[in-house]
Amino acid sequence: MPKGHILVVDDEKNIGTSLEGILTDEGYTVSKALDGPQALEMIKELPPDVVLLDIWMPGMDGIEVLKNIKEFERDLEVIIMSGHGTIETAVRALKLGASDFIEKPLSMDVLLSAVNRAFERRILNKEKIELKRELVKRYKLVGKSEQIERVRQLINEVSNGSFPVLVYGERGTGKELVARIIHDNGAKREKPFVKINCAAMNEEILEQEIFGINRENGNSTPKRGKLELAADGTVFFDGIDKLSKNVQKKLLDLIKTRKFARINGKKVFSMKFRILAASEKDISKAVQEDEFLPELQKEFTTSIYLPPLRERTEDIPDLVNCFIEDISEDYGRGLREIDDEAMAELMLYKWPNNVKELKNILERLAISVPTGKITDSDVRKILRGGSDVKSFDYDGYSYKEAKKKWEKEYVTNILKKNSWDLKKAAKEMGISKKTLDKKVKAFGLMRKKKKTASQVVYQKTLKTSVVLCGQGLHSGLKTGLILVPQPPDTGIIFANVSTGETVEANIDNVESTEHATSLKKGKSNVKTIEHIMAVLNIYGINNLLIKITDEVPIMDGSAVDFCELIEDGGIIEQEGTCEAIVIDREIVYGKVGKGSKYIKIEPYDGFAVKYIMDYPPPIGKQVAEFVSNGAETFKKEIAPARTFGFLKDVEYLEKKGLISGGRLNNVVLLDNEKVINTELRFKDEFARHKILDIIGDFYLLGRPIRGKITANLTGHSENIALLRKIKSLY
Repeated sequence: MPKGHILVVDDEKNIGTSLEGILTDEGYTVSKALDGPQALEMIKELPPDVVLLDIWMPGMDGIEVLKNIKEFERDLEVIIMSGHGTIETAVRALKLGASDFIEKPLSMDVLLSAVNRAFERRILNKEKIELKRELVKRYKLVGKSEQIERVRQLINEVSNGSFPVLVYGERGTGKELVARIIHDNGAKREKPFVKINCAAMNEEILEQEIFGINRENGNSTPKRGKLELAADGTVFFDGIDKLSKNVQKKLLDLIKTRKFARINGKKVFSMKFRILAASEKDISKAVQEDEFLPELQKEFTTSIYLPPLRERTEDIPDLVNCFIEDISEDYGRGLREIDDEAMAELMLYKWPNNVKELKNILERLAISVPTGKITDSDVRKILRGGSDVKSFDYDGYSYKEAKKKWEKEYVTNILKKNSWDLKKAAKEMGISKKTLDKKVKAFGLMRKKKKTASQVVYQKTLKTSVVLCGQGLHSGLKTGLILVPQPPDTGIIFANVSTGETVEANIDNVESTEHATSLKKGKSNVKTIEHIMAVLNIYGINNLLIKITDEVPIMDGSAVDFCELIEDGGIIEQEGTCEAIVIDREIVYGKVGKGSKYIKIEPYDGFAVKYIMDYPPPIGKQVAEFVSNGAETFKKEIAPARTFGFLKDVEYLEKKGLISGGRLNNVVLLDNEKVINTELRFKDEFARHKILDIIGDFYLLGRPIRGKITANLTGHSENIALLRKIKSLY
């Protein structure tokens, strides 16, 4: 299915043909017009999603065409193209409603980036319209309990105000939903609703995200913060209790003075937006624990508590019926029914993740139970991971054979029921443990290892394609990548933008581990994959097409931009599942010992990495540890850690033709005494970056790994060597 419809308006036929080829390969439907009048007629007859409009055309020029478009298709995304661009022309076009301005000759990266942004804006505009509909249909507080009636009352009381409001409650109770309803019911309903995830970034990056930044070197475009983007709308601080004390102080100053500025900026902006915030804990408790400023707490004069679902079980039937109606519509199926016993099962469950978990469970039921009523058995299978006993089909068997089959099935079920405790199972059967032990051996029964929730997970991909442009580590040249969602069981695939050749991200295709991990299959070659692979590992992305030239951009040497790219694309769960590799023994590559180069993995309930390095100054001894608790921890502790190298290595690599300036711009450079080109983000930044490399390399088996890795003085070569040993065993 095409990703969208683009109209190319250019009087040069060869440019129109070239753009048609590029954009068609990217999955778009493309129409072409050679002049303004033809373009206007085509837009009136069948409005496209995006217009690529040349500014210099005979007769009616691009500016005039743009004016006409905006008269009857005000929301249409128009990207201006010009071979003779000036600042004045660009400003004029943008003031008239153009969404972007790109210069000829067109760079493929710049073009696709502009088109991607245009489609993102179009999607956002559609979402705004849909959101208003959804707020009536879906984004409503469901239930008749006393607690929910109180929440409704408070929402009505605060919606038309401008003062800060705090919404607090456990994960999944609907805090963002309440914030959106307050925004939509108030005077700012037509203005932006801007969300800031306070727990997703480290302090430095979060501060830039909130306030924006003017780059000190003057070469980079200033970054607008979320406060600026909110204009006179609403800013929603999700997880405000996770803010550092430093950022809390700045937020307090913002509320008191109603003014703010970008980092390194002189221009002062007035606060015209409203502040809403959410927390998983009561802020007063955070104040008592010295985690939250009491002065900032006082600014939130009104708070709304959302009770957990287990405290309002009387609302579960209404929630279930509401969600089933929505899910049936989404999946294009008839309205489902749920029997009384199934509803009773749902009401008895404790719902640790609250309403969000309830909806997810019902979506899974809609997929796994395609016909008929949803029964209590169906619910138990999903909630408890259990399964009903399937009776053996005895047709065609003699009495003796059928008896043996029945006995084996009976013994197996009793053992499962008693968690394979032979003593308890034997007591229930009325036989001795010795007799049961004989039967277990006779039937060849073997307890299967229990698959935990972390062992079997749903596969994931992105909601939409996204584009990122940067610089290569080896070449120093401008490069980029396009991430394209893929169906279940596809895996991670790299594709060359120019040739279309592909190479799967798996250990069999690793060609080189010198300085970075590179893949090769046939003529297809891709370098420096470890950073993007680390991010895909942590976010659990299983299926993705990554279109690049021949090298993944390294950005600032860290993985921060890749994290933001994944979040921009959004993540969706798919129907397929993926089983993790669970390490059940110690596996070692190298000789374990002080001063030796080794890497090992051992059993662990989760995923953890420890890296040890001990070199002469300026590196010194560094030890870093990371325990994976999801993307937020990774973004704060590991993703910001940058690639590092010595100046002497630059000359060596240049002689080998491996770099062309890239290292000087996006690597922490060292001489024999000190770091010479930047301030370190962490005292142990180099060890943390080694952990980043390990996380990336260890996703080359195509499945997540559950185990604890310890590495000493190792690099990509040792990572891959240990991976090969793991592959041979699992």
